[in-house]
Amino acid sequence: MPTPQARDVNAILETMDAKRPAVASHCRRVSAYGVHLAAQYGLSEEMVETIRVGSLLHDVGKLLVPAHILSKPGRLTKHEWQALQNHPEHGFDMAEHLGFAPGILDIILYHHERNDRSGYPDGLDGNVIPWTVRIVSVMDAFDALTSPRVYRESLSADAARTLLARESADRYCPWVVSGLLSMPRTMLDAVANDGLDRYRPDARPNQAVLQTATTRWAAACPEEAGQLTTW
Repeated sequence: MPTPQARDVNAILETMDAKRPAVASHCRRVSAYGVHLAAQYGLSEEMVETIRVGSLLHDVGKLLVPAHILSKPGRLTKHEWQALQNHPEHGFDMAEHLGFAPGILDIILYHHERNDRSGYPDGLDGNVIPWTVRIVSVMDAFDALTSPRVYRESLSADAARTLLARESADRYCPWVVSGLLSMPRTMLDAVANDGLDRYRPDARPNQAVLQTATTRWAAACPEEAGQLTTW
């Protein structure tokens, strides 16, 4: 039987699927990328679970952002940009009301913070951004860059990784970016294209699920499987 938190996550995802389907798909991909990286770095099961759930919910606040702002093809006005920037705080309030754990709340609230204090909502210094948040921030940026938007075409995985590597010293955690650079291209493509049919991160991943998330890829691409040990 699903736990109360699992039921809340499922209910939120169902709402996002209905009202903000592109956002819901983005959250699932970010969660898949984040869980892959966290598991291969050997992080604890608790941290992996925090990253999984936090990633799934990181953009829940966009339910309260008007749809015309999210889909606007041109430059946002100052008022529209402020409305968009409020989504982490909206999401935090929603998740806090539902009783989600502090680590999950951190991801929702701080996933747009940057190392150089240029992020929002609080302009945090990179040294105080939690590690779980740093992982989600990089995967969030990577998926945003590799997904098409109404105002631009998507970048290739290689181009997106190159861009993030250039910005790792200033904006993103170099440790996480190095992990992204080490992720085999075939694994990234699997998640971006059809990987969610192989692994949907909506359910808590036990060890068997985490193994399934990588062994099916490894069986299909044995020549690259050795790269996992370098994460």
